[in-house]
Amino acid sequence: MAHTFVRIDASNYTSVPRINAQSGVGLTRAMLVALPKDPAAPVKHAARAARAAAVKLQAANGAAAEAASADTSPRNARVIDNEADALHGAVLRRLADHALLAGHDDGLAASIATLKRALYPDGGDFLRGDMLTQWQATEEWYERLVADGREKALRAAVGDAFVDALAAVHAEYGTVVGTTAAQRRVPAKVDLATPLAALAERLQDLALQLVALANDGGASDDHRAAAREALAPIDRHRASNARRGAAKATPAEPVAEPKPEAKGEAKPTDADEPLPEV
Repeated sequence: MAHTFVRIDASNYTSVPRINAQSGVGLTRAMLVALPKDPAAPVKHAARAARAAAVKLQAANGAAAEAASADTSPRNARVIDNEADALHGAVLRRLADHALLAGHDDGLAASIATLKRALYPDGGDFLRGDMLTQWQATEEWYERLVADGREKALRAAVGDAFVDALAAVHAEYGTVVGTTAAQRRVPAKVDLATPLAALAERLQDLALQLVALANDGGASDDHRAAAREALAPIDRHRASNARRGAAKATPAEPVAEPKPEAKGEAKPTDADEPLPEV
């Protein structure tokens, strides 16, 4: 039976739809699976280049996942700094609150005021300094705390929990600023952007070669049809991106049961699963 020959608009394939590491590898796989049998040399060359780029992206993504799972770095220094500031602020407020007792227990109010001045002679201004300044100032704070029985008085005034939390955070603070242990070298992040961009370029090259084959009136009907099939995953992935974008822009509605994925639709791929050979 004769086939109607309709040219494909190449402008639809001058760029590939948005991909990430997983969908990029999945899209490559879907296109390779649908390739014509024994394609012409330009198609085969572009397909092999796309496969090689996808393999590199798979490796980089696997390395990134392994690095993330092995990361045992301590809490972020800024988080610890903020917690130390908050705890010292809470202690200062609790000490200051004792001034309200001046008319009821002058002795207690006066002793707490003396304790506050001894521990925070600058009123806590050291908390506004840089991290190294704050760590050293807190070391000096502890020297004042252990003198003349002040720790016992502070625990009685603000509670053991605050004093213990300050000690724990200060120890962690020393680790992250490198004053009590060498700072942990943060491993360099695995570069995914470069292999992802390279794969997008190789997929674009492959798509344009497939368009040329699909539009080649001298090619066999089977080869032209297979070329269209190999381009279909790009169309489906572009449409899928559009649906997700539209869903984010509209109010949520009841979700119907998901339909089975269309053959060749790009989807997350096992990083260890080999890609089809070309």
